[in-house]
Amino acid sequence: MKNLILIAAVVLTTCFSSAQRLNTPTLSPITKITQQIGLTEIALEYSRPSAKDRRVMGGLVPYGEVWRTGANASTKITLTESATIGGHSIEAGTYALYTIPRKQTWTIIIHGNTKMRSLAGDVYKQANDIFRFEASAKNSSDYVETFTLQFANLKTDSVDLELRWANTVVAIPFGVEVNEKIAAQMTELLKNPAKVPHRTYFQAAEYNLHNDGDLDTALAWINTALDMKAKDPRYGLLKAKIQAKQGNRMEAMVTINQAHDWAVKSNNANYTGQTDLFRASLQE
Repeated sequence: MKNLILIAAVVLTTCFSSAQRLNTPTLSPITKITQQIGLTEIALEYSRPSAKDRRVMGGLVPYGEVWRTGANASTKITLTESATIGGHSIEAGTYALYTIPRKQTWTIIIHGNTKMRSLAGDVYKQANDIFRFEASAKNSSDYVETFTLQFANLKTDSVDLELRWANTVVAIPFGVEVNEKIAAQMTELLKNPAKVPHRTYFQAAEYNLHNDGDLDTALAWINTALDMKAKDPRYGLLKAKIQAKQGNRMEAMVTINQAHDWAVKSNNANYTGQTDLFRASLQE
């Protein structure tokens, strides 16, 4: 009987305690953002403290000390494929981002332990750093009230991760290999060329053209696409652009005239206009 009374008391106490809890917003809400560069996705998860009329740099964020680069749990970076951060190679995976802020330069730390919620005492161990590097801290005229991580200067194979709070901006460069991976994909596909559709040759040639790839290879690929799907004005336009970029303007003019005729005969108004525009650019 006593045991039953004790169990009932525990249950009632637990229910009462749960009922008394108030669900309120966190002071530093969690944010999750993703960005794709090339074939790689970068995901960030971090908490965002606000200044609230307090001194940020050298105050809330002490100079010369390891900072979580956010609040609450560790700020996490997840990479779906290998990349570089600050010029240092890193494999796919999830890592913690810590920093040591200073007035003019910050130490950026990519760390292996993502479970820490505090850096007090001996919880943080430098031995678990994957690598460190220095990044410049710049002053901005735009005041940022709430700590912000954002992607900027996006390119096919690179992007900057900007840390912004108060009037301070720090940029962390990310890079990925894309050309090599595209070439490797095509090499693998061409082991069985009978199964490679003309559209894939077009995609590969177009990628090489716009991303400083090998133009001779691009020309070979678009010629193969045209062999498989003759008189396609879109393919003809791309071939002319490749030839022009190679410096073969006369050959490009012959090709664009053909592509224009194909567009007209197929009543393709879009590529009739595009081939006209490119032909005019060759005549300048």
